[in-house]
Amino acid sequence: MKRSTINIFAVIMILALLITGCQVEKQPTKIGDIGVSDQTSYEETPHTPQEAIYEVGDIVSINDAVLVILGWDQPPGGDFNPPDEGKKYLVVDLMIANQGERSFNSSPVFQMTLKDPSGQKYNINGKANIASGSNTPNGEVNPGEVIRGKVGFHVPEDLTNFIFVYEANLLGIGEVSVNLGGTPVAMDPPSDLNLAHRQEIFSVGEQIEISGLVIQVLGVTYPSGTEIVKPKEDYKFVSVDVQVENQGDSVQEVTSIVQMYLKDNTGEKYTFHLGAQSVIDSGLPDDELQPGERIRGQIGFQVPTDSAGLIFVFDAEIFGFGKIFIALD
Repeated sequence: MKRSTINIFAVIMILALLITGCQVEKQPTKIGDIGVSDQTSYEETPHTPQEAIYEVGDIVSINDAVLVILGWDQPPGGDFNPPDEGKKYLVVDLMIANQGERSFNSSPVFQMTLKDPSGQKYNINGKANIASGSNTPNGEVNPGEVIRGKVGFHVPEDLTNFIFVYEANLLGIGEVSVNLGGTPVAMDPPSDLNLAHRQEIFSVGEQIEISGLVIQVLGVTYPSGTEIVKPKEDYKFVSVDVQVENQGDSVQEVTSIVQMYLKDNTGEKYTFHLGAQSVIDSGLPDDELQPGERIRGQIGFQVPTDSAGLIFVFDAEIFGFGKIFIALD
């Protein structure tokens, strides 16, 4: 039995190596930066293997991914979610882009860690993620797509100069290390990463077919809220009117709070918001759709008032690949 277990493990490792293919040989390369002096300069300045530590603001290419650490901070967490005694939250703001030919998945829990100056490793922490106030940069990333989010860690309060580590794939082959420095910093995202592919963006009113479903955004409104339920300061509610029709041959389940979200022009993700939904009279576009059946409903979100370039995203394959993007602005 023990020999059989070892053989199975060996087969899994071989298959995983085959899947990663030529990515094994690739090393991270700095292809630009977003320094304060010139945030639009992307001249190629490759690192050598001896220069393995990058800085906040460096634009780093590794395999099919482009990674940019925009900054980090130390949110207090508030009365209901404080860090443990002797600890602090450290939250990293980052972007990931797909410069390849195929989609890949971003899995922060498995791909992102911190290391302190002694080499001690820290995993992503759920309480710190909540304190960040943002979504993590997880999920499918299409060719030409950029996603942005924050990941949180729970670390000793007296430590600084952490190294953020990004594993380009789940085997740990292809690693990017970024020096966060001793002082919190925040940088504006680059306006253009010069990706080889451009996302196909549809418009409100267009009918788009994907995986046997036809999706159509019929309209967008901005509910003001009520005396009791209203957007938080510097935010606004958004209601998206969506219709989904099953034109396939089999039953399909539509779960809006899992499959539908918004993104802004930096890649920041905004998921279903219960408060926004509570001030919308109509229901969610959720149903088990028989072939030929359709459902229409409205789904609510909360976004910053100054957010620009809002895009509605429908993820047709929750556990696979297949997304569509519809511009709302």
